[in-house]
Amino acid sequence: MTTKVFISKGSAATETQRAFVDAVLEMLDIAGMSARIMNENEWSHEQPLTAIRKIMKECDGAVVIAFTRTKYKDGLELKSDKEIPLENIKLPTTWNHIEASMAYSYELPILVVAEHGLKSEGLIEDGYDWRVFWTDMDPMVVKSEKFKGFLKSWKNAVDERKNSKTLSSEALNPSKITVGELLKMMSVPQWWKLIGAVATILALVATGSYKLGAEKWPWQKIAEPNKTNQQITNNPHS
Repeated sequence: MTTKVFISKGSAATETQRAFVDAVLEMLDIAGMSARIMNENEWSHEQPLTAIRKIMKECDGAVVIAFTRTKYKDGLELKSDKEIPLENIKLPTTWNHIEASMAYSYELPILVVAEHGLKSEGLIEDGYDWRVFWTDMDPMVVKSEKFKGFLKSWKNAVDERKNSKTLSSEALNPSKITVGELLKMMSVPQWWKLIGAVATILALVATGSYKLGAEKWPWQKIAEPNKTNQQITNNPHS
C-alpha cells in the first residue's frame, strides 16, 4: 500500500524553485511515497483549512518545502522594546507555517527543507521535533548522501507511524478479534456483566421450553400416555 504524504509548498516563481521541487517529489516517488498537493493533485470545494485537515488525516507524513516568496531589502524587527535592523529579508509562503503546524498537531513526522537565506522563525527553524535541511535549492543536492540520510531517517519515522496505525486499526476491528483475545480484553466488572447476561438468557430459554413442553422442564421426561386410553383408542369396536 502506497504511503501518502502531504506536501506543503508555495507556487514556484523561478525555474530554480520548480526544478528543486520536482527533484524532491521525484525522490519521494522513488521511495514509494505518494505526494498529496493541494490544487495540483488534490482539489476541494471547501475552504482551504477544512480541505487540508481532511487530506492530512489520510497521510502518514508531511514534507515542507520552503523557498522565497517575499523579499525586503531592509526593515526593523521590534522585540523587547528594541528595534533590530534587518537586511535582505526573505520569507516563505505563510502556508508553510500553517500547514507545518497542522501536521505537527496530527503528530505526522515532518521533513522540512528550506532555502538558504530565509528568515529562521516559526516552524522553519531548528529546535522542534525535527532539524531543518537548509539548501541552496540546487536540484543535485537532493541526490546527495546528506539529503538521502535526512530522507531515510524521516521515512523510517513515517513507516513506523503507518505500521502502528495499521496495527491499532486491526486491533479495533471486531471481525479480526478472536474469542480468546476478546475475553482477555475484558475487565472483572465486564466478566460479571457477561455472566449475568448468559444466566438471563439461559433462564429465558428454560422458561420458554417449559411453556412449550406442556409445562415440563427440558430435562423432565414426558409421561407415557395412559395405557387404558391407549387400548380404547386401538380397539376397533369402540
